[in-house]
Amino acid sequence: MSLKNKLIYPVLLAALLIVPVLAPGYMIYILCMIGIYYIVGLAMNILVAQAGQISIGHAAFWALGAYGAAVLVTRFNVPFEIAILCGGLLAAVFGLLVAIPAMRVQGHYLAIATLAFSMVVERTLHEWETVTGGRSGMFVPRPSLLGIELTSDMSYYYLIVLISLVFTWMIYNLQRAPSGRALQALKLSPTAASSCGVNRRASLVTVFVLSAFMTGISGGLFAHLVGYLSVSSFTLAVSLSFITMIVIGGAGRLMGAFIGAAFVTLMPEFMRGLAEAQMVAYGVILIVVVLFLPEGLAGLPRRIAAALSRPPGGVPVPGKKGDT
Repeated sequence: MSLKNKLIYPVLLAALLIVPVLAPGYMIYILCMIGIYYIVGLAMNILVAQAGQISIGHAAFWALGAYGAAVLVTRFNVPFEIAILCGGLLAAVFGLLVAIPAMRVQGHYLAIATLAFSMVVERTLHEWETVTGGRSGMFVPRPSLLGIELTSDMSYYYLIVLISLVFTWMIYNLQRAPSGRALQALKLSPTAASSCGVNRRASLVTVFVLSAFMTGISGGLFAHLVGYLSVSSFTLAVSLSFITMIVIGGAGRLMGAFIGAAFVTLMPEFMRGLAEAQMVAYGVILIVVVLFLPEGLAGLPRRIAAALSRPPGGVPVPGKKGDT
């Protein structure tokens, strides 16, 4: 790692700690949502970008983590930290169940299977009124962590940052570990990877369970941030926004997950005046990114640097990184 890259991370960490102090109240809430979506972006990255498994049902894992944690806190007086962990474990159990069809089907068939799973979970939460509140929804109190009341958005923000940093460290190491390289090999060629000794079944189960667990933790954090849960917060559109997040941000990149999370959070704020035309704007942005920025917005600086390193004639300057 170059000195430049080593300096980036301390600067980003300092910014994460200082920005909430300078930001107005509502902006701190927005920062909390970016952190929550960032965790989902990491979970989607290891599943889609690294393992090559397509899921359009991650809103179900998000809902399971949210409702699981909320029910434990509100109905059984379980401590917040234990409830959040149990919500993630509940999502992980269902991630294990979803991994079963992934061993038999791939591509759009797997996408349809995850879509069906998401629809079943959504309908179950909608009809199970005695537990989830059904159509009326349920209120979720602000959490208490180790006896400390996290009543303000700023205190909750720092908790989200701490959990996000832990997951970032996990994914960063996974990408460079033998198990992470095995996932990349399976994505490129399952047959070649299996012939080299990669256990496809174990790898797929691991990645689905881990991705679902992280998404469930994010859902639990979301529930206690917004203070109210409704089934409308976990629809197919939410699953599609998760995929949009990694496509626009940049699949397989930690910074891409953050950029995608910021995009999904901030764009509705900027496009409130467009009303129903918001989906059209989303579609146009997504098409432009796919056509002209296949590496997402996270790859834009590298493309700009490569373009600037070329003379007007288009011949690469010798010795410049990124030239072919």
